[in-house]
Amino acid sequence: MRNKKALVFVLLPLFLSSCSKTNELYIGGAYDTGNFETNYYLEHNNVDKLKIGNVIKKDASSVTHISNPSRNSFIEGLNPTDQTYFYKDKNGNEQSSFLEWNDDIPHDDFGFGYGPTKNLISIDNSFAYGFLSRLYDGRVRCDGYYAESRVQINKTGFSTFFPKELKQATYFGLSLRGQTSCEGFEYSLADINLNIKFYKHNVLKEENDLIEININNLQVPSNTHGASSLMLFYFIDVFGLEYQKYIEDIIAISIDFSLNSINGSSVDFSKYGTPLDDKDDQNNPHFALMLYEMMLPDSIWN
Repeated sequence: MRNKKALVFVLLPLFLSSCSKTNELYIGGAYDTGNFETNYYLEHNNVDKLKIGNVIKKDASSVTHISNPSRNSFIEGLNPTDQTYFYKDKNGNEQSSFLEWNDDIPHDDFGFGYGPTKNLISIDNSFAYGFLSRLYDGRVRCDGYYAESRVQINKTGFSTFFPKELKQATYFGLSLRGQTSCEGFEYSLADINLNIKFYKHNVLKEENDLIEININNLQVPSNTHGASSLMLFYFIDVFGLEYQKYIEDIIAISIDFSLNSINGSSVDFSKYGTPLDDKDDQNNPHFALMLYEMMLPDSIWN
């Protein structure tokens, strides 16, 4: 079922390379193999070894928005001012421009891009290094039928340290989509429970607070051939007016998920990736989350 035609294997690396950096610090070709089952990024980068103190859990299901923006459209759940670029023209006059949901980097045919303007590398260049820099460079989607992903994860997810400590932010965004390994399995809607864990450094106690945000029954469009969705939530909606005390000094993040169902699938969804998307499992189909961009727009780091 997941043996793709030879042409696919020829074209897939080309599309993937067009949507990724060429100077990443990882073994050449890793995670861009052209083979669905071997593309999973499963690293936890020692984040799972952090000493944990307080554990704070929040359910953000009701305050999380997910939309499928088209070009030159408003992003659902995003405050209008957060999709506006303010700048001064050559005469020093204040101007503003609508930020568009563009493919990859800005094109001549489009104006200011939301991703290229709001990405983490544009905020702090320390995000520009390493394999996961591809999640910080503003390419919120990747056109191309065979463009599988920029970072592909299974249910066990991944973890990473940020290059600096977070000091201030107002919202979190994740550009993503779902994907199955079933050949010919077209557009569908996956129902997942998404878990986002932030690790907040507590200097006085020499430990870290674990802040776990759960988003249940998130409807993620899947098999969309490169078109991605934007999931976002505002910290004030999750933590209340004192949200700043929860997010200040965050040093790391983990993301994992569980699959509840896939709308329209003829395959029992419980069969997807058992056990835990074992890449050697040839008897069951696989489901993955395809991540394009992880965003903390207009954030401040130290």
